[in-house]
Amino acid sequence: MLICWLYSQMTFNSRMKFHYSLFLLGIALLLSACSPHPAAGVWKTTEDNSYGITKLVLSFEGRADFVTTRLDNATWHCFWAVTAKQEASLDCTSSLNPDQEESFLLTINDQGLAELRHKSQLIGSFTRQDENPSPKMSGSVTLGPG
Repeated sequence: MLICWLYSQMTFNSRMKFHYSLFLLGIALLLSACSPHPAAGVWKTTEDNSYGITKLVLSFEGRADFVTTRLDNATWHCFWAVTAKQEASLDCTSSLNPDQEESFLLTINDQGLAELRHKSQLIGSFTRQDENPSPKMSGSVTLGPG
């Protein structure tokens, strides 16, 4: 009742501002309710690769991690960004050389299979797992084999 009474006491300009504010609020809610990018998730390799990567984790917050067991046995920490509808670029640093940044590209096809590339070279193919890439309760993500 109080809201109806307040609304009836508004001038025409006040009502227009009120409606405009509601409209902007609705647009903001619609824009903020989008789904995560297809790259976000936990990815496991479909076969062995020369880098020894078995698992790739891209969190919803824009971070990614993986381990290269065959190349140099390093943990890689990355920031990832959307570059296309089904593509993400990863800017990564190795635990062995944190001052040197390397770029990787993850592309997801229509069947949900992802390919990771480094310097245009295909590293491996990955499938999405039914795991949360951003666990809040566990405290850490296991990145090793398996």
